[in-house]
Amino acid sequence: LGKVVMLALFQPGRRRDETIGMGTYSLYPVCANCKVEGSSHLNIKKGYGNTTSYVENWFVCRVVGVFCVGCAFISVIVVSSLASHLKIEICRAMGRGRKGRSVSKSGEPTSGAPRTGEPRSGAPRTGEPRSGAPRTGEPRSGAPRTGEPRSGAPRTGEPRSGAPRTGGQRSGAPRTGEPRSGAPATGEQRRMQHQSPRQYAPAQGMQQTEAMFGQMSLKEEMGDSGVEEFDLSKLSGRCVINYAQRNSFGSMGTAIDLHTNYFSIKVPKDLTFYHYSVEILLTVMRRRGTVDVNITSATSMFAPIDCRRLCMKAYKTLFEIDEVKKIWNFSYMFYDQRANLFSLNNLQISESVEYSVTTPQGKAKITIKPCNPLLIHIEDVIYALVHIGSDSERSALQALDIATSMKLFDTEVMSFGNKFFKPVGSELSIGSGVELYDGLFKSLRPMLGAACGKCYLAFNIESVKGAFYTSQPLLQSMHEELRLSYIPNKPLHEQQIAQLNKKFSGIRVRTTHLNRSFKIQCFSDKIPRTHVFTDDSGVNTTVFDYFKARYNITLRYPNLQMVKRGHTFIPPELCNIEPNQRVPMMKLDDENHRMIVQTCAVPPLQRYREILVKSNAVGGDCHDLFAAAMGLSKSSDMVSVKGRVLPEPSVQYQSDARNSGKVEVRNGQWDMKQNKVFVAAEISRWALCNMCPTIDQPQLVQFVQLLVRKAASMGINMNPRPASYDCFHPREALERMKTYFDFLIRQKDATYAICVIPEKNEALRRSIKYYGEVVNGVVTQILLRNTITKGFLGRKSETLYMQIMLKVNAKNGGVNNEISMAHPVANMWFRGDLLFMGFDVNHPPALSRREKESGEVPLEPSVVGAVCNCGRTQFDYRIRYRLQDSRKEEIEREKIVGVVMEFLKEYQNNNKNTLPKSVVVYRDGVSESQFEMVLESEKVSLQEAFGRFRRGYSPKLTIVIVQKRHHTRFFRTYMNPSDKNMYQNIPAGTVVDTGPVSCRLFDFYLCSHLGIQGTSKPTLYTVLYDENEFNADAMQGITYLLCQTYQRCNKSVSIPAPVYHAHHAATRGKELYCAYRNKMMEEGGSELTADFVRLEEAINSKPVIQQKMTWA
Repeated sequence: LGKVVMLALFQPGRRRDETIGMGTYSLYPVCANCKVEGSSHLNIKKGYGNTTSYVENWFVCRVVGVFCVGCAFISVIVVSSLASHLKIEICRAMGRGRKGRSVSKSGEPTSGAPRTGEPRSGAPRTGEPRSGAPRTGEPRSGAPRTGEPRSGAPRTGEPRSGAPRTGGQRSGAPRTGEPRSGAPATGEQRRMQHQSPRQYAPAQGMQQTEAMFGQMSLKEEMGDSGVEEFDLSKLSGRCVINYAQRNSFGSMGTAIDLHTNYFSIKVPKDLTFYHYSVEILLTVMRRRGTVDVNITSATSMFAPIDCRRLCMKAYKTLFEIDEVKKIWNFSYMFYDQRANLFSLNNLQISESVEYSVTTPQGKAKITIKPCNPLLIHIEDVIYALVHIGSDSERSALQALDIATSMKLFDTEVMSFGNKFFKPVGSELSIGSGVELYDGLFKSLRPMLGAACGKCYLAFNIESVKGAFYTSQPLLQSMHEELRLSYIPNKPLHEQQIAQLNKKFSGIRVRTTHLNRSFKIQCFSDKIPRTHVFTDDSGVNTTVFDYFKARYNITLRYPNLQMVKRGHTFIPPELCNIEPNQRVPMMKLDDENHRMIVQTCAVPPLQRYREILVKSNAVGGDCHDLFAAAMGLSKSSDMVSVKGRVLPEPSVQYQSDARNSGKVEVRNGQWDMKQNKVFVAAEISRWALCNMCPTIDQPQLVQFVQLLVRKAASMGINMNPRPASYDCFHPREALERMKTYFDFLIRQKDATYAICVIPEKNEALRRSIKYYGEVVNGVVTQILLRNTITKGFLGRKSETLYMQIMLKVNAKNGGVNNEISMAHPVANMWFRGDLLFMGFDVNHPPALSRREKESGEVPLEPSVVGAVCNCGRTQFDYRIRYRLQDSRKEEIEREKIVGVVMEFLKEYQNNNKNTLPKSVVVYRDGVSESQFEMVLESEKVSLQEAFGRFRRGYSPKLTIVIVQKRHHTRFFRTYMNPSDKNMYQNIPAGTVVDTGPVSCRLFDFYLCSHLGIQGTSKPTLYTVLYDENEFNADAMQGITYLLCQTYQRCNKSVSIPAPVYHAHHAATRGKELYCAYRNKMMEEGGSELTADFVRLEEAINSKPVIQQKMTWA
């Protein structure tokens, strides 16, 4: 008590040390732990000889002054006459040291203490609650740890008894994948497990939302992460953000606890990296001698993946030199496998240093030159991650990303950007000479912290698969691609050669006779037996005779076309495909895609476990020497976040005196039952065209009868007898399509045609759509032979007929369902003066590097798809498509202005000459780096279209970006291994606007569909521009409701219907362009010019077609 009285003499804010008895007491104007200025703290220490340690007992006082929120300490106020006069705040230290641990006055450990970023012995690990708080992820006292033995040693990889677990599940929740005690939940109970019974009511107006937003600290939502958070309030002084800002957090729906595939990390605030440039010259043997190849830059002699592998081998070999091992520390250096090297220590290189090493591929000379030292502030990394950093901040991000990837680089994995694949032991053949490699995705991302405007760093880790060419003889891959029973010793057909060129041109092979690697330019029309060339001695000889005389090789397939490399032709039987070559998505066929979907569609629990296992390979634990050198630590468990399941809406069908027509949506799907479609189409005269010889007329007539019967039950008026029934052979179908639809219009007066074809055929499909809908104005529906067969399989056939008729009704001018106005969001916002638009761009395949180097340009344009609900009802959509320069993502001004004015005109005609007061645009296909382009270009074009349509017309505009290409996943905190996917997956309508969302933008994740197969993938929505001032509940609710208006099925889909239909519109525009191009080339014309206006006129559908949802 006497010591405390003496301390009262000190004035807060002054730094003064005084020794009183055996205790040393220091007052600091800045907290030694949290660095928060403006508060006075008392660090109380007790001396023991030459060392000090934190006092174990508590001092209590009444706080007078500013309370330091940075220290995680709860002040205990004791009313006493003595303490009421003290003006001293007491800040408890972040952790307790062991007795005898040396601690400096600043609170930092001295010699013998653990490195920065590591927990002190006895202290809770990073990211965990302090002593006295419930253990995150542990069951309450008395409940054994699920998945662990009740007694004995703890399981490998788990913290020892007494140490709280990092980032685990909440108190009381069993570990993922283990059943709870008692009877298992069933049905609806199982689906809604771990959802809080607390129901959030929708915010009524902005005042209530802002009030909630102001009171929310987000610690209730996220929990105390324990990691160090960074304040982003300085952003306003460094840059100007024009994007819409988050004005609230959502509150509507039922709370649900989730895990997300993010792992929090702790990094020292300041790191100094010394930057060096690396050049490696590898000596390679060639025919005319040796040549030095710089493998740290692009070279035609090696594939990029091989260059990185060779660079890493040379770099590791460098540390086998005794001189290097003495002066450099391998774990303190971080190499990007190409030309950049970062070191925590100064390597003491003045200008440059050279070393010669011997690798299995030959001798290599390594030259290292110093660059400018790089001081990394973690704030700079965060600023760079939110895409507003300068070049120096980008360098900081690059250095930290390389440093955190060193454990992966040090293993035998292949890196492709942020993806890492294991080439051995994970192969899975998917046919056509392609196999899947198992791998992981790793990215450094900011996470929204426990307070508004603050964030912390985390690893986003995902389990991924990659398609690679099978390393095998080229002849074997050709056999698999062409699906031949054997390789014929005769020339292949022209179509087969085109198929091989599409799949294998550009890949690298190695010859068996010379062991040389080269890229296949193409498959030629030359065969070894007849192709003559002049050899090195000037003698004309055939390829067959040359290999027999020169290498004593008798070719087994002398009549098979050869591969071409420049001016050289090589028989494919002498080539082996080199390993570790990725297959571009455009080179995968339908069977490959089907196998990939089937293989990657793993249940959520299995994916959850895969991610946890692969997170260990990333490092950041005690076994990672590189992370230990930096002072970096990573949580071993996923971050826990709070989500909400939005209220399930109702869909509206046709109503009458006996039936309201309202159907409740249950977990993203609903049963139409006996209801009639909202608006029924009239199909009085239609035609049936059979192009499949294996389906006879009686079978097809029976199918049509069942289809018409289903149409009548759904309220669709379809004539039971087709106006025309015709049969074509598949070989003559393409030619007959040119005149068939003209016959239907002129002689049969048909407006709709069902075409049955044997199998998928892109050329035939495009021809049907072009000559039917563009040239003659006939709506077309294509059915495959398998679809007809499935129509006779019993109970499942009823669903098949319903799905077909949903498409038939929409194609012919009907509307299947709308949203019931009983939903609060629908009642408030889905009024007649709100317009929805969707935009997407379909691009042709990218050119290969060889094509770019040769100066080739894409022959196919990009197609803009646009959709708007400007029809006769609220969700009667209309489409437009436009052509623009190839591979251009930005939609040109005139394209936007043109289609928007057409939409407004149609809206005006269907709504008694009125115009919408609000417009919401959903934009698909853009990345974060293109947000500025959308805001500065496309937004201006939209506003220009409004003004040009009517002077002074300016509706309130909101622009939302829709992104599916991300690696964020959410998992329930409890998943039963015996449950089906739909119960393991998160429920339809799950929304998350905390945790992995942006720290500065107005965005949220929404999983609007039911995950029947695989793990559900949420969609990321970012509100870039918002004149309507939607709050979070309104924006999330509108988006979710729009996912129920997709006309093809009775299910909620993964993205809103306007942007989903825009994707179909862009695809339809591409199909019609390709059909028109083929038609012009068949007629003897040359390649189409870039006169897009004339081309658009040639492929635009007839006006009668544009009034219907023909793309459905």
